[in-house]
Amino acid sequence: MEKTEIILEQVGQGSGVPPEVPFYGEKTPKLICGKDILKFALLCGMGVCWGKAEMLQFLRPMGIAYISLFFGEGILFWGALISVAAGCVVDMPLKAGAALAAACAIQLTLGRFTEREEMLKKAILGAFAMALAGVFYAFSKGGLTFYFVIAGVESALVIGISLLAQKGAVFLWEKRRVPVPSREETLGMVLLLGGALAGLSGMEVPYLRQGLLPFFIAFFLAACAWRDGMGGGAAAGTLFGFLLYLCGGIDLLLFTVLGVSGLIAGCLKDIGRLPLVLALILSPLLFLFYTDASLIVPLWAGGWALGATIFLLTPKSCLVWISGSLREQEGSKDKYIRKKELLEERLLGFSQAFAALSKTFVKQEEVQDKKDVSKLVDSIAEKACQGCGMAHYCWNEELYRTYSMTFSALSYCEERGHISTAQLPEYFCQMCARKEAFVDAVNHSYEGYRRDRLWLGRLAECRELVSQQMTAVSDILMGLSGQLEVGCVFLEQAGQLLKEECAKEGIRLKDVRVVEEKSRYGRQVQLSFRGCGCRGVCKSKLLPLVKRTMNRPMVLKDPNTCHCQKDGICTLTFVEVPSYSLTTATAFSSAEEDQPIGDSTAFLETDKGIAMMALSDGMGQGKGAAEESRTAIELLEQFTEAGFERDLAVKMINSALLLRKGAETYATLDICAVDLFDGRAEFIKLGAVSSYISRGGRILTVTSHTLPAGILQQVQIVKNEMLLKDGDMVFLLSDGITEALGGENLTGGWLKDKLESVALSNPQDAADYILKEAQKEIKDVPKDDMTVVAGRFWKKRKTA
Repeated sequence: MEKTEIILEQVGQGSGVPPEVPFYGEKTPKLICGKDILKFALLCGMGVCWGKAEMLQFLRPMGIAYISLFFGEGILFWGALISVAAGCVVDMPLKAGAALAAACAIQLTLGRFTEREEMLKKAILGAFAMALAGVFYAFSKGGLTFYFVIAGVESALVIGISLLAQKGAVFLWEKRRVPVPSREETLGMVLLLGGALAGLSGMEVPYLRQGLLPFFIAFFLAACAWRDGMGGGAAAGTLFGFLLYLCGGIDLLLFTVLGVSGLIAGCLKDIGRLPLVLALILSPLLFLFYTDASLIVPLWAGGWALGATIFLLTPKSCLVWISGSLREQEGSKDKYIRKKELLEERLLGFSQAFAALSKTFVKQEEVQDKKDVSKLVDSIAEKACQGCGMAHYCWNEELYRTYSMTFSALSYCEERGHISTAQLPEYFCQMCARKEAFVDAVNHSYEGYRRDRLWLGRLAECRELVSQQMTAVSDILMGLSGQLEVGCVFLEQAGQLLKEECAKEGIRLKDVRVVEEKSRYGRQVQLSFRGCGCRGVCKSKLLPLVKRTMNRPMVLKDPNTCHCQKDGICTLTFVEVPSYSLTTATAFSSAEEDQPIGDSTAFLETDKGIAMMALSDGMGQGKGAAEESRTAIELLEQFTEAGFERDLAVKMINSALLLRKGAETYATLDICAVDLFDGRAEFIKLGAVSSYISRGGRILTVTSHTLPAGILQQVQIVKNEMLLKDGDMVFLLSDGITEALGGENLTGGWLKDKLESVALSNPQDAADYILKEAQKEIKDVPKDDMTVVAGRFWKKRKTA
């Protein structure tokens, strides 16, 4: 009953939604819906503009270059074809119609077999379509050489433009788990945008070239400058200006103005958005005022200023894909990936080396008993019968009887340890002339044989122990290689925002580091700056600033000191406050008053917001059991504080107990680890009895059937996970409690009855009460160590 409730809790805390499948997993989408409609509309809108663009007033490669980006993409290709046709057919119907027909024919034949990553193939197919249209147009004009040359130039331009823009188009459409654009993809997106602006500049629409076009250019130029600084602003301004100049949208002077404006705006990126926007507005106006003031048209200047202003007023969340804040998630990790992989390879190599070394110590199972006994019989014959006149008769003619007699004597020695003439058969005593020498030889030879076998057995045990130790080291190294996964990310954009906010308050930060766990919780902020001389002023100013900027509850990790260094630099670390808390208490009683309790408990809370309560029960009672359980708990605490995953920590504890003193020692482990940010609880049990959760009059049971640590070389770890709720009480019990109550099956009902009768919110009161009531139940059951660990899970109140 209780186990079913736990399963329901697990389902409730999961998302229940299958992971999003990337678009590129299916070559041709059957339906475009949701957010894809907006993307599709954006690509079609750009297609109209690209189809309208004309370079140097007689080259038209832009439309076909845009269509070539979508060869093999199904509905995307047809959307691009129709949108480009809408932009170019009116101006040049014959040549444009031929090019579109050629592209359509290629898509239906060769293009539909093209994969998304085959960019060069797409570019060549686009150039082929452009060449076919150019040759057809040249023949329609009488076969003049000029038109053939134009066809060749346009085909070459299609290849170049398509290769540059393809990665941008792929990035805009593909669904990625973490949409972080690379440099090539950023360049491709800027080229797509520049081509669209160039097409807009050729449209004969009122107020378009003098009003709307500068608006878009200023907005996107500001975004590029803010994203990549001086280099990004200059590159975007130059690329926009070059495309517009080729398409006749601006003259050479305005081309220069765009590049210079992007460069100046990018220089002010680190100061803030307002200085960047002011520089972007004033730099072209001042430059044109001193070069050619007639170009400063009020409509153009107004559109330019409006675009920059809209960028300033746009929320940062709306600019996240341009500004580069997406790099917060993975960008800072990339430079460590290679080192991480190399270190993992080294650890795996060490693990394999220790595993191979362990095999050399493995005891070889070779059956040598018959050979050893034969050598022993030959040794007895040589010592007792050498020089005897009856030796030939006994060991040749009466070989079977002599061997049987010798084996019987050795068997008697193995049972009693010694043989005398009185134990020999009467016929053997009458026949053998050296029976006393024979008895002495048997006793002496068997004593040497037994001693040799004893030392060989001890040597085999030592080899087996060393083999187990090497195997354990190999397993530890193997587990360590899996612990190198980067568990946190560096939030560069959040650090930059905090730096800007501190600058407004007159605090100049020397270094800022904002780190967040991959679970989106556990944010840490470390600031370094010239301090206030340990007067505490910096702490009183910075803590509210960090709270407001991070928009999370933050506290100083060490509030007692400013951490001032010799050079006057102050370093402060702020950590995010978890939303929940786990308060624990323990109650225990020993089986005998004069003996220490064999159970050990622990509770700790890590910097990552994980609270862990644990209980270990050693084998037996008294000092030995206490030592084994204390060893398991101390190792668990050390490994957890060192940052090891619980799976690896449990495996290493099992190896340590398995090899401890070479004796049979084991201890149970009962672990409950709670994430204080989201309330997820993970239960791990090795031989421990069931745990119980009290929730609103119900008792949930957590059960796992496993062996204790220190018995098997390979331990099987079974986890139970569930989502705790505000007010839940978690109980970890030793087997002394459950045995006193009649077993684990009856304990849950007993707890429900007891907790219903008494309202307990303090975990110490609950632990003492359960222990006291369980002691009353002891009748004919042998008394054992009894321990109760109680933990109350509760949600913190929000403070201002």
